[in-house]
Amino acid sequence: MSDAKQIMDRVRNLKSDSMAMKKTKGTITGGFIGMGVGLLYGIAKNYNLVSSAFLGAILGGLVSQLILPKVDE
Repeated sequence: MSDAKQIMDRVRNLKSDSMAMKKTKGTITGGFIGMGVGLLYGIAKNYNLVSSAFLGAILGGLVSQLILPKVDE
C-alpha cells in the first residue's frame, strides 16, 4: 500500500514541476516577445533601442506572468 502512495506522490511532484516549467517558459517567451515589440516601437518613434527593448521585455514578462494560470504549490 505504501508503494502505491509513493508512486502517486512522485506523479504529483512531476505534474507540479511540469506546470512550473511551462509557466517559466511562458514568462521567458513573453519577455522575448515584449523585447521585439519594444524594439519595433523604439525604431518607429526614434527612441533609444536598448532602453525600449529592455522596457518591452519587462512589460512582456509581467503581462505573461499575470495571464498564465497559477501554479499550485
